[in-house]
Amino acid sequence: MSEIHIHYPLDCHIDHSKETVKGLLSALEDKYAIKHEFVDEHECILKGSGVTGRLELLEDCIDINAKLGFFMSPFKSIIEAEIINKLNEKFGNEHA
Repeated sequence: MSEIHIHYPLDCHIDHSKETVKGLLSALEDKYAIKHEFVDEHECILKGSGVTGRLELLEDCIDINAKLGFFMSPFKSIIEAEIINKLNEKFGNEHA
């Protein structure tokens, strides 16, 4: 089982981050069938076929942790790179 860990620094207000992250989560749902559900104001559960995880919006960063099942494991680097690219695109940063 592979895992994705992304700690993405932010320099904008948390409310702006949440609206932007919702767009990213919708794109992941469309492309990889990874569903999301906010369980509180700043925490989101990720679920899909072969994927479970959590996204947390903190004051200064976004933390994403996900476990990929056997069939999704080969796509780990692709999914991870796509998430980081989308975050860079949306927030105008060049963090890795």
